[in-house]
Amino acid sequence: MSSSTNQKHMILAAMLVASTSAFTAPSVKTSSTATSLKMTAVDPAVVTKKEYQDICGVSFDGDELTDRLKATNFLYPKHVEVIEDIAPIAEAMVDDILLETGDAAWQPQDYLPDLSQDNWYEEVKELREMGEQISDELLVVLIGDMVTEEALPTYQTLLNTFEGCDDPTGTTDSAWAKWSRGWTSEENRHGDLLNKYLYLGGRCDMRQIEVTIQHLITSGFNPKANKDPYKGFVYTSFQERATKISHGNVGKLAREKGDKTLGKICAMIAGDEGRHEKAYQTFVKEILKVRSCMG
Repeated sequence: MSSSTNQKHMILAAMLVASTSAFTAPSVKTSSTATSLKMTAVDPAVVTKKEYQDICGVSFDGDELTDRLKATNFLYPKHVEVIEDIAPIAEAMVDDILLETGDAAWQPQDYLPDLSQDNWYEEVKELREMGEQISDELLVVLIGDMVTEEALPTYQTLLNTFEGCDDPTGTTDSAWAKWSRGWTSEENRHGDLLNKYLYLGGRCDMRQIEVTIQHLITSGFNPKANKDPYKGFVYTSFQERATKISHGNVGKLAREKGDKTLGKICAMIAGDEGRHEKAYQTFVKEILKVRSCMG
């Protein structure tokens, strides 16, 4: 094998190592040979542009390499630019749409018997007597709504797949990450409240419901957004509206049958869903507005 061929092979190997290192974590221990290969300069007279592209998928032209890295980081780089542009809108939704947390916010226990009090038995008995008035058909819908709410871990996972809207550290201080965590904290109350109501009501096989919830979360959920924040927010806009309507209808029918406790519970949850719907619809409107200005 000629020295020229050896030199070409070494340079190609060096470029392959350098290219790979951009996408994988560096090893703790690096041999001197690998280090020297990474430092090898690319000589176009020895390695042609076509050969480099065959190995690395890009040319060694600076602009093309930048474009490649950007495309590798995001499937929808133009969509991410728009999402970054409307981040102030997300910040405003955090301030204006989401409620106060902790003691200042409503909690599931506000609408349920307090088992730490001496009159807990009377309160549970009253809840059960009112719950007996609702039909089996309405109860099935309520269970479906509760199971949907209990799958919240799946929905937060989905939000974190939307490019430009994720929370990579779990405590990221971006507008989109704060929205995601705040939205999740509010939604978390819904499943808790409905689950406890059904448990105290005593009309359901709670273990079978719990098995269903675990299967649902384990199986996951794919609305075919494919990491695209545009598709994701269109989906969430309709999803929030659907849950708002369903909870509102169950509450209305429950009140007509005399279950005032369930009526209040569903009204509170529907109110949350309505606020969240407004936020997601605002995101979609802003995306369309910015896109129209971009041509």
